Order: sequence, then structure tokens, then C-alpha cells
Amino acid sequence: MREEEDEKTNFGGRDSPTSLLTPPRAMRSSSSFDSDDGDDAGENINNNNNDNNDDNAKKKKKNFEKEKTNVSSNINNKKMEPAQVAKTFERQWVKIGDLEYDITDMKHPGGSVIYYMLSNVGADATEAFREFHYRSKKAEKMLKLLPQRKYEAKNHSKDNNSNYQPIDTSDSAMLKDFASFRLGLEKEGYFTPSPGHVAYRIVELVFMFALATYLMAKGYTKLSVITYGAFFGARCGWVQHEGGHNSLTGNIWIDKRIQACLMGFGLGTSGDMWNVMHNKHHATPQKIRHDMDLDTTPAVAFFDTAVEENRDRGFSRLWSRFQAWTFVPITSGVFVMAFWLYVLHPTKVFKKKNWEEAFWMLSSHVVRASLIQLVHPGDVSFARAYGLYALSQWIAGMYLFAHFSTSHTHTKVVEFKDHPSWVRYAVEHTVDISPDRAYVNWLMGYLNCQVIHHLFPDMPQFRQPEVSKKFEQFAQKWGLEYTVMTYGEAWRATFKNLNDVGKHYYEEGAKKAKKVK
Repeated sequence: MREEEDEKTNFGGRDSPTSLLTPPRAMRSSSSFDSDDGDDAGENINNNNNDNNDDNAKKKKKNFEKEKTNVSSNINNKKMEPAQVAKTFERQWVKIGDLEYDITDMKHPGGSVIYYMLSNVGADATEAFREFHYRSKKAEKMLKLLPQRKYEAKNHSKDNNSNYQPIDTSDSAMLKDFASFRLGLEKEGYFTPSPGHVAYRIVELVFMFALATYLMAKGYTKLSVITYGAFFGARCGWVQHEGGHNSLTGNIWIDKRIQACLMGFGLGTSGDMWNVMHNKHHATPQKIRHDMDLDTTPAVAFFDTAVEENRDRGFSRLWSRFQAWTFVPITSGVFVMAFWLYVLHPTKVFKKKNWEEAFWMLSSHVVRASLIQLVHPGDVSFARAYGLYALSQWIAGMYLFAHFSTSHTHTKVVEFKDHPSWVRYAVEHTVDISPDRAYVNWLMGYLNCQVIHHLFPDMPQFRQPEVSKKFEQFAQKWGLEYTVMTYGEAWRATFKNLNDVGKHYYEEGAKKAKKVK
């Protein structure tokens, strides 16, 4: 539910909303939705005296019923995903605080992730909206322009939709206390960025790049490639991640420029594309058919129903058996990195005509390979120089994806129809790794504090090790399963899970889905 940039937020709708309830007149605006009726947009269609609008509403409802039938008829043939479930409801609502907002006709800048937390299906988006849009004034303003009503479960129970379920309020007291805990952290300055720390991170990257180039010039080719990959490229990945969450400088525009540069030049990929994918993980970590980090079959299966629950792509028993061995060097370093570098990210960038990112991505391939060719003491061709560049990206891919996996992939998954609270998502489906060890904080770019990061994605990440100590007391107070592992334990848990799941599929294969008559 994060906008690409604050200045680019656009809630323009496809059609005028025809809410079943009349929103407050102060909240209706033609700037928010396409409409020819000005202040009358959003009125109950039964009270609309305009015959054309009435006909349009009837036609729209007829099309909805047809689309709902088409979606429902496919339930037995394919697995439902959040956007498909959303289409089974005539109006889609998101609950934030005591109100819920009609987002049916809203064009969400962050894409389909908004369907992950519909109140129609039993989700509460209060904390998600607050954390994802903490630094965005425009998001708050545009939210107020949406049709709204007081949340009441009975408004949804009458939809007669099998996908409906009420919101679980059992964590209400804990979430109220969590809001107070968060406010205390904010007052203590934990959400305030540090210009000095940002400068240190940037200078460190410049130094690592210069060191790798110096080593290449001196003929230490292998050491140079490792430095380019693990200590420049991978660390670009850590810093761009923070830029994507707007927690570097606190200025959304500046953070996105830093992200575009580091993701593009450092890793040859798109920051914008990464944001879209990563926010789906952040909204619902470890949730089946929601978290893109789980939808990885047949390359790798992270849980023992992954083949059955993920999109149908087939799988290999033999490959599964050895996935613990192939995950880092082949799946992470080759499959994922090559697909991102040469297919997925370039395609998306050119499709969206994002020339800023295209420039940085192209410079990664051309400038860095040319620099290697220029400084290498031997008479190397551009092709060989590019090969060394590609090799460094392979190392960066292994380093990044493998480390990311240590914080999530071995934890329990969330079933498709379950909707844990924001706090339980973070605490029960991620882990913190040695937050008291400075060397681990450095190796993982502070992303070893994943529980704290998922609770507060807009918090500058260098502050999270200290916050983890404070949160431990909160977790104990509410009986939460806050898991802190050592660096070694996290690696062992990751590979044990890969081996166990791989062995499961090797020995038992995939269960065939039963056809529902």
C-alpha cells in the first residue's frame, strides 16, 4: 500500500463510484474520481435522478455479476489470488481505524497489494496504512477523498459471498498498546533520520567500489570480483532497500533517487519494480498466494505445500531433493539474478518508460564493464570484462537472496484465508538475528532486525538493534513469540528447512488437487 513516490500519488478512478451508502459531502470530490456530476458523485444509485447514470450503474452491476460468475466458475480450475477474490465483491472496502473506505474505483499507485487487506475478507489495514504511508502527507489527504462509512461487520455479511469473513478483534487491546509503544518510540527520536549515517553509507559504497577497481587494476581479479559483488553490489542492495522504504533521509523524493541510482548502477535492476514486489511481502509476510517470496516453485519450495498452493508450474522430485545445495549458487545467483537482470526488470522499466532507471541500469552494464576493461592490466576484450561484471552480479545475488532468506523462509506460513494482525505478522513470521552483534548488523545491512523492520518499515534501520531491546519487553507483556536467533542458528534453520521440504517432495511428490463437483 505504498505509493511509488509522494508526488506521483494518483487516486483517479475508472468510473464514478456508486457506493451503497452516501459518503459525507465533504468527502466527495471530482478530483478523486472521474465524474460528470461534481458533488453528486458517489450518491446511492437508488437516489440518483439522472437516467443516464442510473443506466450506467445498472450496466456496471450487470457486468460485475457476469465477472463474479466467471471468477467463481474458475475457482475449481485455478487457485484464487487476492485480486481475483476482490472481484467477487461488488464494492471493495479497506478498514483504517473505525472507518472503512471504498477503494473499488481507486487506481492505487502501489498496485494490487491494496487487495491484500480488504475488510470484506476480514483484514484490518489500520497499521499497514500508517506504517507504509508514515512519511506521505498526500496519502492522508487522498484517503479523506474516498467514500467512507463507519465499519460495521453487518455491512459485509449481507453480501452473500463465500469469501467474506468478519475481522478478528481479539488483538484489539494489544494493538492499542502497540500504538502507544510506537508513539513513545517516535517521541524518543527513533524515526528521525540521521544525515551523518546516510553520508557514512554512501561514502562506504564509494570506497568499496574504488577498492574493487583498484584491486582489478593491480591484477587481483578474483578478489576484485568478490569485492564488486559482495561488498559493493550487495551493500547497494541493503541501502536501496532503505531508500525504497523512505527511511534514509525521510524525504520521499530524495530516497527514491538514491534507490534508483544504487539499484540501477549497483545491481543493474529497477528500484520501482523491486518496491512493487517487496511491498507484497511486507504487507503479508509468509502468507500463501500473497507473499511473492513464497511463490518460488519449481526453483525452490520453502514449505511443504508450496507446489500445491503456488501457481501451477510443475516440479522435479530430483531437483527438490537437492534444493538445499542449489539454492544459493544456482537458484539465487543464476536463476533469480539473471531473470531480474535480463528479463523482468528491463521489461518493466521500458514498459513504464522509466528512463531514469533505464539510464542507471544501462550504465551498470556498459560503464562498469568498460571500466573493468580499462583498468585491467591484461589486454582483455569487452566481452571478457563483461563476463567479470556478470560474475560479480552472481556473487551479489547469492549474498543478498541467501541473507534475505534467513529471516523468513523457515518460519511458519499463513494460510490464504487467515488474517493475523500487523504485529503477529511481524513477530510470528519473521525473526531477528543477533541484533546485539555489530558485525552481523554490518554484514546484513541492519536487515537482521526483520521483526522490528516489519513492525516499523519507515524507521531508519540503524536504529532497529536498540529498538529490539525495547520491543522484547512489549512482547513479554503480551505473550508474543518474539524469536531472536544467532547468525549461525539462522543459517542452520534456513538450510534445514530447505532440506526437509526438498526431502518431503522427493519422497512423497505433490498431492493432486481434488476437483470440486
